[in-house]
Amino acid sequence: MNNNELYNLITSRRTYSKFLDKETNPVSDKAIKQCLEAAITAPNHQMTQPWLFWELGLKEQTLFAEFFAENKAKNKFKVGSNSYQDLYQKSLYKFHNFPKVILVGQKLADDELTQKEDYAACACAIQNFQLMAWQQNIGMKWGTGAIIRDERSYQLLNIKRNEIELIGALIIGNIDDTCKPSTIKRKSLNEVLIKLD
Repeated sequence: MNNNELYNLITSRRTYSKFLDKETNPVSDKAIKQCLEAAITAPNHQMTQPWLFWELGLKEQTLFAEFFAENKAKNKFKVGSNSYQDLYQKSLYKFHNFPKVILVGQKLADDELTQKEDYAACACAIQNFQLMAWQQNIGMKWGTGAIIRDERSYQLLNIKRNEIELIGALIIGNIDDTCKPSTIKRKSLNEVLIKLD
């Protein structure tokens, strides 16, 4: 891959959350493994390698779908109302039908500085994952909603909050070409670069 090809890969990457049907167009295990292998090559201070990944199976995805739907609905409507029930059912269906869900956790160091460095390393790992996925025409959304803060998520994964913090739910699937990425314009380099002489 030459410089232009790498630049195009990086700059063309977009967040996607609309995917082809998981039954007829499943994401291959080989593709997921390659994305994870790329993720764990991310830079990390003192080789702390602070990341952990959980690839949800059908049973776990069904349970997490309940947490997702409940949190989504109760944040907008009164529990038990018709609006709550409608959003709950839509959210349950949506999460259950995500082609693949991988949760990302950060092992928590004892000191605050290392924790910050480790979060940055985990973010780099997720970006590596995204780029490898994008190269394979696999879309991804890095979710940071209530599901990763729900105590039930920690219980289901059998982890302690003071040892590991969930930092993302990676929603993954083969890209549906009818999904239009955001047209929000990014700032130019001139708007964000300050040159110090």
